[in-house]
Amino acid sequence: MFLEFNRDNQVTDAEASQEQVEEIVNRRLGRLEGKVTSAEIHISHVKESRTNNPEYRCSIEVRPENLGAVAASAEGVGVEAVVRSACDKVLHAYDKVVGKQAAR
Repeated sequence: MFLEFNRDNQVTDAEASQEQVEEIVNRRLGRLEGKVTSAEIHISHVKESRTNNPEYRCSIEVRPENLGAVAASAEGVGVEAVVRSACDKVLHAYDKVVGKQAAR
């Protein structure tokens, strides 16, 4: 599966390194290997929370073979937690789309 990683200019490499994010995504989306041609990950800075911890948004779009793109996003404090949450959401959305296709 080809991974494309993007982040906005407010997110530094120290906050979200490409290697760190790709490792999490590969671990979480590993069961889609061979079923998905590519995944696009985008991390952006949303705002500072009341506790002065930066909040992030992670959007993930996967492109299954022979189906349309499936996307999900998550927001929260901490890059790792947001990436894990977005991965879980996109897996749920993927399972839902594949389940509907199988029912046809």
